[in-house]
Amino acid sequence: MLRLGLLGHPVAHSLSPAMHAFALESLGLEGTYEALDTPPEGLPERLAEARRAFRGVNLTLPLKEAALAHLDWISPEAKGIGAVNTVLRVEGRLFGFNTDAPGFLEALRAGGIPLRGPALVLGAGGAGRAVAFALKGAGLEVWVWNRTLERALALAEEFGLRAVPLERAREARLLINATRVGLEDPAASPLPAELFPEEGAAVDLVYRPLWTRFLREAKERGLKVQTGLPMLAWQGALAFRIWTGLFPDPSGMEEAARRALGEA
Repeated sequence: MLRLGLLGHPVAHSLSPAMHAFALESLGLEGTYEALDTPPEGLPERLAEARRAFRGVNLTLPLKEAALAHLDWISPEAKGIGAVNTVLRVEGRLFGFNTDAPGFLEALRAGGIPLRGPALVLGAGGAGRAVAFALKGAGLEVWVWNRTLERALALAEEFGLRAVPLERAREARLLINATRVGLEDPAASPLPAELFPEEGAAVDLVYRPLWTRFLREAKERGLKVQTGLPMLAWQGALAFRIWTGLFPDPSGMEEAARRALGEA
């Protein structure tokens, strides 16, 4: 029986258990997926437990970067991003991966979002790093903005990107909200309405609420939009394949998350 889990703080409202319950059932596997609240100081003990009793775990905020120091092997992609979101146990050793970056690109392709640049990533935290890494790898010109300029400059230098002022959003053809704005305040948006471009696409990684002000205003201006659920589903499906060798249907996982969110 597979034992899988999610480590983060907080995790009580995560949609991952619903998604992975669908994955297990749809593939005829017996197992569990547990959301385990794990503050940063509890990470070493929880990973020690994973070495003994889990096939694998996902990592979410605020643990994706801190986990690097506790793993036996880290994939080149996860090293490049500087964050791990998926851990596989093999004979007591822990192997770290990042499925956020490939999951983001697969979600764009599945949703018909054109991979056109310049792409402006709003936010230079863990999610922003994964998205910027993915888009640069796909060959796009990538810009980054962050409320703290120093963080944007640091990420731009590390990844070979451009840190730009928010006003350059008008020139972008792909906008990605990788900040927590909208989650903390549903009435807020990281981008003033007048700065949206006249064409292109906008993606919000926030999925609570599903339709953020950022997405609503982008849609009103005629941009193609995508919510945070497709990326969530795709990164989960890719993680599940790492653990089991089997690939669950991302659209089914997304629908399970939508039902758990009350948006079915």
